[in-house]
Amino acid sequence: MADISLQYLDQPLNNISVGYVNDDYFGEKLFPPTPVKQRSGRYWIFGKEKFHRYETIRAPKAESREIAPWALSNNPYFCNDHSLKDSISDEERASSDGTDLEINTVQNLTDAILLDLEIRINQLIMGSGSSVPNTTLSGTSQWSDYVNSDPISAVEQQKILIKQAIAKTPNTLAVSFPVYSYLRQHPKIIDRFKYTQVGILQADHLKSVFDVDNFWVLGAEYDTANEGQAPNLNFIWGNNALLAYIPPAPERLQPALGYTFRWLFGAPDLGGTLTKRYRVESKTADVIEVHRYDDIQIVAPTAGYVFLNAVA
Repeated sequence: MADISLQYLDQPLNNISVGYVNDDYFGEKLFPPTPVKQRSGRYWIFGKEKFHRYETIRAPKAESREIAPWALSNNPYFCNDHSLKDSISDEERASSDGTDLEINTVQNLTDAILLDLEIRINQLIMGSGSSVPNTTLSGTSQWSDYVNSDPISAVEQQKILIKQAIAKTPNTLAVSFPVYSYLRQHPKIIDRFKYTQVGILQADHLKSVFDVDNFWVLGAEYDTANEGQAPNLNFIWGNNALLAYIPPAPERLQPALGYTFRWLFGAPDLGGTLTKRYRVESKTADVIEVHRYDDIQIVAPTAGYVFLNAVA
């Protein structure tokens, strides 16, 4: 049974919700959305039999060698409803200065849901108990130590291990904003551009240095204070960095660090984002709700490597 009624779905507001994305959110890039038709189900996990070498010579009148069967397992998913709502009172409408209250409300609700998704994906990758391999840098190994550390070498070493584990070359280096700020001033990185670049290095320069398709600066922030207290903003991704293989799009028989399984209930043409509007007379207000059904999962832990506390 679905959690919400489709009676109050609002197509124009749905389009606003789908189109509103904060540039600093990278959760859905790290864990690409995978549309699913059912709220719960299972996905297949294949073994690595395709890398086994077989004797292929066949003698006359002999039968061809039969390869070993696939080692096949599966994991379950369940898409929880992640939703928020807000109300617009008749008094607010009457005193509005022309601002589109409904658009602002949808944008605020969508942004809050995206913020929650970003935090959940961060915790899954970098939180305690994460299945993604990691190391905690300290002292002279931290990339903020411009004399002793070598971030390029550190990343290249882990590229070899990821490639060996999943047979794919890591294509993404995602770093928090503090890590980015240190990397662009690191002498060993600046030295690569000393004859070609004038001024401070940008993200595209670091993309070239680390030889990745994607160099993402994870700059999203959140309020760490309790509700009702003075805001205290901090970076969601801390002082950490992630090296990973991220497929351009979900594919079968393709390793990936993680996926966002998203149930398309009620809005298959809008990526599963539902916006509904209804009247509550007891509040003399209109209520707007935004819903997303998803389940985020790490699919192949060895497709990534985390550098915790990469800078001081």
